[in-house]
Amino acid sequence: MDKKRFTRLAILLGFMSFGNVYAEDLLSSSINNQQAELPRCSKGELKAFRWIHVGYAELYLNNCKNPIDVFNDSPKQLRFIYERSIPAKAFREASEEYLKANLGDRYQDWRSAFDRFNRQYKDIDKGDFYDLIYDADNGLRLFLNNELLGALEDPEQGLAYFNIWFGKDPFSNALKEALLTPEM
Repeated sequence: MDKKRFTRLAILLGFMSFGNVYAEDLLSSSINNQQAELPRCSKGELKAFRWIHVGYAELYLNNCKNPIDVFNDSPKQLRFIYERSIPAKAFREASEEYLKANLGDRYQDWRSAFDRFNRQYKDIDKGDFYDLIYDADNGLRLFLNNELLGALEDPEQGLAYFNIWFGKDPFSNALKEALLTPEM
């Protein structure tokens, strides 16, 4: 079984517990991430296998112009709100897979930093949320339910991490399209 199929299977196995936690309760039109007050520019549904609802993702930027540019140095926050339990291993493996696919040789140069960062992921339960907060001074920080888990302090590596969702070969094309389309 190839790594991509294994990752998807691991995510699917994490869906065994269904409940009445609603991600919509965590959706917000703006967010204060300690660096800036950022408006929500877009949101999209998180799905596994293109049909299993997992939760929602939201993109917060200081400028929601069309087209959205996530690879500039301005502050940004990507929030993932989950309505299913998912094992940490699934996040680690998916991150590695999509960073390799999108970064090529740069991935090998930065692999140890990405591996350290990805080890910070934890198993999540329904109702949990991850935040990836980027700013040029601090790089990329990973939060689980507002608790800091780790950071990629190099701003270039922090921006490159967004290739998982916004690169040429993203985790989900539908999610990428939704997040790059500003809300009206």
